[in-house]
Amino acid sequence: MTAEELQGLTWVPYIMAFFSIVLSSLAQVLLKLLMRHQLLSFRLVTQPLFYAGFLAYGLSAILWLQVLAKLPLVVAYPLVSLNFVFVALGGALVLHERVSWSMAVGLGLIIGGIFVITQS
Repeated sequence: MTAEELQGLTWVPYIMAFFSIVLSSLAQVLLKLLMRHQLLSFRLVTQPLFYAGFLAYGLSAILWLQVLAKLPLVVAYPLVSLNFVFVALGGALVLHERVSWSMAVGLGLIIGGIFVITQS
């Protein structure tokens, strides 16, 4: 992709990617909430969190298809690594899971890597 083509990209696909990734991360947190006190069984399909989690995944996938139509794959796919950051935040804030300093440093490196990729 040439420099002119890269400059012609707008922020809209990045915003769509952001919301897709947030929805995917939300799905992970919702499904973790569902499974905290349950065993894997057919009874799961009676739980609202089951449907909420998969609805979030479905909406995420639809948005992601739009992202793939607008961004080069070599730019779009690394953005998916933001899932690690958002899931860690959700785990810490909603599920009260512990995030160690080394995890925080790793998450910071992921954010830095995404910044570098989107600037090129």
